[in-house]
Amino acid sequence: MRRLTVLAVLLAALGLAPPAAAGIVTRDDRQGRTITFDVRAEQVDVEWYAELLRNAAHGDEIEHVTVRIVPPDDLLGVCGGPAHACYGGPRSDARITVPAGKSHSLAHTLLHEYGHHVDAHRGVGAAPREPNGSASWWAVRGISRLLAENQVSHTYSLGWERAIGELFAEDYAQLHIEHQFQIQWLAPPSRAVRAALRRDLEGEPASPIPAPAKPPLVIRRSGELRPGQVHSVPFELLGPGRRVTFTATITRDTSARMVLRCTDGRTASRVLDGVTARSATIDLRDLGPARCTVSVRGTGTAAGGYNARVRLAREPAAG
Repeated sequence: MRRLTVLAVLLAALGLAPPAAAGIVTRDDRQGRTITFDVRAEQVDVEWYAELLRNAAHGDEIEHVTVRIVPPDDLLGVCGGPAHACYGGPRSDARITVPAGKSHSLAHTLLHEYGHHVDAHRGVGAAPREPNGSASWWAVRGISRLLAENQVSHTYSLGWERAIGELFAEDYAQLHIEHQFQIQWLAPPSRAVRAALRRDLEGEPASPIPAPAKPPLVIRRSGELRPGQVHSVPFELLGPGRRVTFTATITRDTSARMVLRCTDGRTASRVLDGVTARSATIDLRDLGPARCTVSVRGTGTAAGGYNARVRLAREPAAG
């Protein structure tokens, strides 16, 4: 199970969708940016979560967070304490963990946690220490005064309700969905606070993060190959300019046919007779977007061994 999870994460990092059984699922926002989900619960309606985030105010930072959806009973072990959800990780590769389900309160929880991610990507010049919300929000909420009066803190030293990051996240959630305001000592965001927050989110794009270089992904399979048996690896190419290199090797006492087939019409095959040709490679460029499968089929009369290697890379389109 762990091997499948690691494979799914690597496929997603490369921009390649994993097989349907894997946990990584991607959706696009209305500008074509990728929203990534790590689904670890059964019967999850990923589209419900995706639509909430599509409709929320956001920028390019949405491509730098993974929303992990877990069974409600697992939340305590993942987030600790009585938390309903949690946010963490580096700014360029953060993670939101929320329970599986559908409810008004869960929608608020997801937006609250996404507010933390927005906070991490928008700074306040006068208060460079994070978390600090966004510039206009900081001013209209009077955070400088509250800090001077020791009413709030950048940390949790004064408690959860007094942490600046939680104030901002709660105001962000309230901007999108009416729900019981979780900060007891402070009034819910006024019309002026909401307007300031909207100005920050619409007028100040998220700080860009250079996309890290994505190395090729290599998948290996090996085992016994019986007559008529087929071993296959399905995958999806989410964009153009993909290169797939498929190499297969068989033992001397068998024969096989290797095939690479994609739904964009590209197909290639090689025959391995186990004597003059025990290994072969199919190398196709400028593939995608498409669903593809590589396979090795035993064509001999005796069982033997096989090894398969699939290299998936993102490259500029040919020509």
